[in-house]
Amino acid sequence: MGLPSVVIGIQCRLSSSRLPGKALLELADTTILGMCLERARFTGYPVFMLTSDQQEDDLIAQSALRYGIDGVIRGSLDNVLSRYVSLAEEVSCDYIIRVTADNPLTEFGFVEPLIRHVSLQGLQYAWVEPSFCPEGTNLEIFSKKALFDSVESDSTKSNLEHVTTYMRRNMSIDKCLKETSLQLFPFDCSDLSFTVDTLCDYVSLVKLISSVFQKLDVCWQSPDFVRVCAKFAHNYPSYNTKGRNHFI
Repeated sequence: MGLPSVVIGIQCRLSSSRLPGKALLELADTTILGMCLERARFTGYPVFMLTSDQQEDDLIAQSALRYGIDGVIRGSLDNVLSRYVSLAEEVSCDYIIRVTADNPLTEFGFVEPLIRHVSLQGLQYAWVEPSFCPEGTNLEIFSKKALFDSVESDSTKSNLEHVTTYMRRNMSIDKCLKETSLQLFPFDCSDLSFTVDTLCDYVSLVKLISSVFQKLDVCWQSPDFVRVCAKFAHNYPSYNTKGRNHFI
């Protein structure tokens, strides 16, 4: 039996309460959004941008298409779950990898292990346990069935906004790629955070990415970039944004 068909859905909007417009902030020679999209495309799987239907997010849609992604899905600003439903209805796939655009250092090296994991274990949902990797690097994967079950079973604000609240609570995730995580990050990641939630996060990430390039000559297009950044930040804590904000 072959592996299931998979697409990557990257959610993004401009109206962040803590750092509005952060997706389009410059990062290295691109933007936060650009880095996330480009690195997702390196996986070889179809990549879709999931943004709101608000006029302000026209900028997100236009910017995303410039990176040669496979399409843009637009929907409710607050009901993010519904955007994934639209993706599942419009695109042929068995599973969806969920990514948030404020995580430009998402570790896409987790994609293949996650796909193999759900396929071999017959799971509807799985994630990379966030305590085993830097915040802002882990991934989630869910089947169409898991998505539609979630829609039918949980209409709370948390589930509509955070997409996988119901899945994490009700679907078995006892094995969450711990071994794979420890192979990539064989050191304590409890204080490492690469997500961009605040201006401080952004400034720290700019500094980290620039320093890794200047001191180690490793650029963000490198397949090992996230691991190198994590090791660098682990060894030099002043380059790390501390304090975890959310699961994914």
